[in-house]
Amino acid sequence: MKVTLEKLPASQIGFDIQVEGTKSQAIYDRIVKDLTRTMQVPGFRKGKAPQQLVLRQVGSQRLKANVLEELLEKTLNEALSENKEVKEKALGGFQLITDIETLVQTFTPGQELSFKAAIDVEPEVSLAKYQGFTVKAEEIKPDLTEVDRTLREFQVRKSTLVPIEDRPVEADDVVTVDLKVLDRATGEELPEAGEDDFQLDVDEKAFIPEVVQAIIGAAIDQVIEVESVFPQDYYPEEYVGKEIKYVITIKSIKGRELPPLDDEFAQSISDKETIAELRELLEKRVTDEAESKTKANKERAVLEALTAELEVELPVTLIQQELDFLVRQQASYLQDRIDPAMAKQLFTKELVEEMRRLNQPEAVNRIRRKVALDEIAKQENLTVDEAALNERVANTLAELKDPNIDPARLKSLIREEILTETSVEWLIEHSEIELVEQGSLTPPAETLEAIAPEDDSDVVTVDATSEEA
Repeated sequence: MKVTLEKLPASQIGFDIQVEGTKSQAIYDRIVKDLTRTMQVPGFRKGKAPQQLVLRQVGSQRLKANVLEELLEKTLNEALSENKEVKEKALGGFQLITDIETLVQTFTPGQELSFKAAIDVEPEVSLAKYQGFTVKAEEIKPDLTEVDRTLREFQVRKSTLVPIEDRPVEADDVVTVDLKVLDRATGEELPEAGEDDFQLDVDEKAFIPEVVQAIIGAAIDQVIEVESVFPQDYYPEEYVGKEIKYVITIKSIKGRELPPLDDEFAQSISDKETIAELRELLEKRVTDEAESKTKANKERAVLEALTAELEVELPVTLIQQELDFLVRQQASYLQDRIDPAMAKQLFTKELVEEMRRLNQPEAVNRIRRKVALDEIAKQENLTVDEAALNERVANTLAELKDPNIDPARLKSLIREEILTETSVEWLIEHSEIELVEQGSLTPPAETLEAIAPEDDSDVVTVDATSEEA
């Protein structure tokens, strides 16, 4: 067997292989012998039919295809084993370059066979520069007014509704209305879009803002009309974009009696004993979140500078693996939050393909950052502290409580994770970062944004491990 290697684009190694006829003849003879011994031919006992009848029943093309399939597999494995440097860097399996249909048509057992295949290998990385960057990053300062807004939201959740008859509608009231929707062009009512005795929170986040604005100040039995366009994300979908008129009749008003912000209130929504302790907790959360966002901005800035200096051809295998990870991650997030039957209907082949398409740029960016950081670790001989590694592995296993997890595989993944974190820290330490005012830099476009779930719980909890998780 003769093997010629060729460096190809996209971090591939090409194999040009010539196989002597004796290899295919040996495989052919063995397969024919096995078929003759095991195949049932009408009119003959098993294993007693003449070879020609067996071959006629199998068919020459099918037999050739079977021989060729085994020959290719064995040959490629041998070629890879003989080239250890390629084998050590190989990613995934071989891709046949020579057209398989052509091979089947032209292949004759016992005659020399030539074909080409390629395999992805770890990419060669070139970093023109990996330290001493001068960048700008937005500093996110804590907005402590968020504490008051949070407490107010919990007060609203814990409030008591009291009927109101002596004043008009105010923000945060709960009103009962008859809501009618008319087609402005024809004046006809769209009954499916309206509802009688509809209970509405007077909050622009809870319902159509222009309707909420219009009913503030209205009295019981008053009728308000609002011209608008049927909004997105409302039912029925066929009315979206239609010019309409809302006709709202105020039937009743209920105000909210808010509980006082005292120690009893703090105990009812958290594990804190006093309102002062609860405020301190919420202030710390706001401060920690601001610091976390600032840190993320600093990391993003230096990583953008780093990857701008990167030259690398990414193999398709790495990109596909990263796409698999991102799609699985997003699918898992959604499946945990919707009905299983709905999830089964939702995740069609078309949707998954669209998710892969949308995630392609992010997958490429993630891999570029990873290979650049790996190169820093390699150049600077960065290592992982074994004690910290073992502690994180133990904590992760305790959290997951999954007996099917391979501890060795998990340890390997966490080792890579810690090494990446160490490389980022090294990069930040060896760069000059100017913190600038929030909003002064144009944020980078994101292909997909993670949507954090809203917490509808009435309890404020404290999780010391949430940052690490």
